[in-house]
Amino acid sequence: MKNFILAVFLCAFVSSAFGEAPAASTASAEPTVVYWDSAEGKALRARMPADADYWQLAPNFTAQITQSYCSVASAVTVLNAMPITKPVDPAYAPYAYFTQSNFFTPEVAKVISAKTVMEMGMTREQMAETLSHQGVKAISIAGDTISEEGLRTLLKKALGDDGQFVLANYFRANLGQVGGGHWSALAAYDAQSDSVLILDVAKYKYPPAWVSISMLQQAINTIDTVSNKARGLVVVSK
Repeated sequence: MKNFILAVFLCAFVSSAFGEAPAASTASAEPTVVYWDSAEGKALRARMPADADYWQLAPNFTAQITQSYCSVASAVTVLNAMPITKPVDPAYAPYAYFTQSNFFTPEVAKVISAKTVMEMGMTREQMAETLSHQGVKAISIAGDTISEEGLRTLLKKALGDDGQFVLANYFRANLGQVGGGHWSALAAYDAQSDSVLILDVAKYKYPPAWVSISMLQQAINTIDTVSNKARGLVVVSK
């Protein structure tokens, strides 16, 4: 009997010493990212509301043309989904359409140049300011000023058919992804799983993904090293 007790003790000690987590800990693990083509992802998209922003964004979903143009591609995706006057890119003349080239109007270039975006991306405040020069309203929300509940309330409303769109600036590592700061449009909210759909403009790297409100709140409540301010959201409307 003493040998049995000693064996149990040693087993517990070895597991602890070498970092082997007890089985019970898995129950409280943070929910994982649910990707578009997974079984769970298919179930989530099957119940996507008919008024979700996804249905307006999907036809205009744009992949970033460089690995630092996530902000521009996200902005263009939203702008093309909106009922606003669009510019004509010579590549598509005479058809009017926002592209990652004609996004940089003379007014936008005064805020940030294409070269600067190529080198270091775009901050939350720069995103809001550049969008304001494209004929839309843009409200910047710092990630460290909005709670999990506040984020949930905002997205429940904004991701429906109310004329608003949401761009998220988040830190990939908080979602267990490779990379640093990133921009993408948010497309839908699922109440049952309390998760939101991210339309990742780096679609060569990651497919659209559902993440919990909790995960998203933590990912936007991170510091952008360019501005030394929190990442966050930009809410766009006409």
